Amino acid sequence: MIHFLRKFRQKLLGEKNLSQYLLYGIGEVVLVVIGILIALQFNNWNNEKKDREKEAYYLKSIQTSISLSQNELDRVISDAASISTSADTLFKMLAHQKYELLQGQLLDSLMFNAADYSRISLNDGGIREILNTGALDIIRDEQIRISLASWDEHIHKIRKFEEETQYYSRNYFKFLNDYIDISLSEVEASSVVIPAKRDDLLVNPELRNYLGGIAIIHSGMHRRYMEEKMALDTLSAMIDQQLKK
Repeated sequence: MIHFLRKFRQKLLGEKNLSQYLLYGIGEVVLVVIGILIALQFNNWNNEKKDREKEAYYLKSIQTSISLSQNELDRVISDAASISTSADTLFKMLAHQKYELLQGQLLDSLMFNAADYSRISLNDGGIREILNTGALDIIRDEQIRISLASWDEHIHKIRKFEEETQYYSRNYFKFLNDYIDISLSEVEASSVVIPAKRDDLLVNPELRNYLGGIAIIHSGMHRRYMEEKMALDTLSAMIDQQLKK
């Protein structure tokens, strides 16, 4: 084809037909432009295909992270609820002076469950990958991008709550150390609370203050975990829709 066009151009030059030669030249330019446009279109199509493959890869990886994180959230939601309930139950029993009911393992169970704290270990590898590589723009759905972009902020807030629960729990446990002897656990149906100090512990207002604070803080922690779980459920549903397109 190119050889034919070259011969045709030489023929026009030989015949000194300027108007036809100019027309031919314009035709050549048009053909070159069309070729370039086709090449650009193919390149754009190829790049778009690669972008969609990358998007699908990231979205599937994020879905895996969400699934693993939801399992971990279920665990800490249960932990936070258990800690808050134990602290609140013991607080109310002390406030209503139900001392006779607080014997042996019941006292120990409520007391030490309240001393625990929750800390989530998120499996967010897929989310971290897209954030760290700066590939967030490859996600077409704006709401998904917004949710992913705010991930670090969510985690920061959760960590701040967790630090507060740890602070209360550690100070509470230090307070208990003056009243307990772990070796007493070897005696069947006995509490680890030192018998001579039991009455002083149960009427101590500092104990009630710790328990009240722990109940409130872990109730807030439970709410924060639940909010994050619902946010991840929403994100997962949006990703499902995007992957089906």
